[in-house]
Amino acid sequence: MPRRTALLLILPALLAARPLHDDPARTTKDGVYTAAQAAEGEVLWREVCQSCHLPGALVTPATTTKWFGRPLADLYGYVRREMPQLDPGSLTEDEYLVAVAYLLKQFRMPAGTTPLSADATALAAIRIDSLPSASRTGSRR
Repeated sequence: MPRRTALLLILPALLAARPLHDDPARTTKDGVYTAAQAAEGEVLWREVCQSCHLPGALVTPATTTKWFGRPLADLYGYVRREMPQLDPGSLTEDEYLVAVAYLLKQFRMPAGTTPLSADATALAAIRIDSLPSASRTGSRR
């Protein structure tokens, strides 16, 4: 078999096996917030966020393109730094956590049994994604 043909046959397998960058082991499809946090986040959204963010405006192709594939720490940091727009940084840590949990629910990410934590290392280890993590899918084989 010519060298070029052999390379073309094995290249997809090599690329699939090699991570493009250091992806976190968990994703938001692994259930990284609780349903109670998302419910609290919805109440907060109605009280604080809805005046600027209309219903349905939280999940658009622009928002999914911007956040999917990035560490959850990036989204949490953005929300904490920039929101609410008229008074950034004015919410409590718990309010920011439930706001992010509500956003994850809007992104159609499943709830889990462990509450979302503001721990920077934990948030950095979770990728915002539309697929379960490799470790989770790998355990099903």
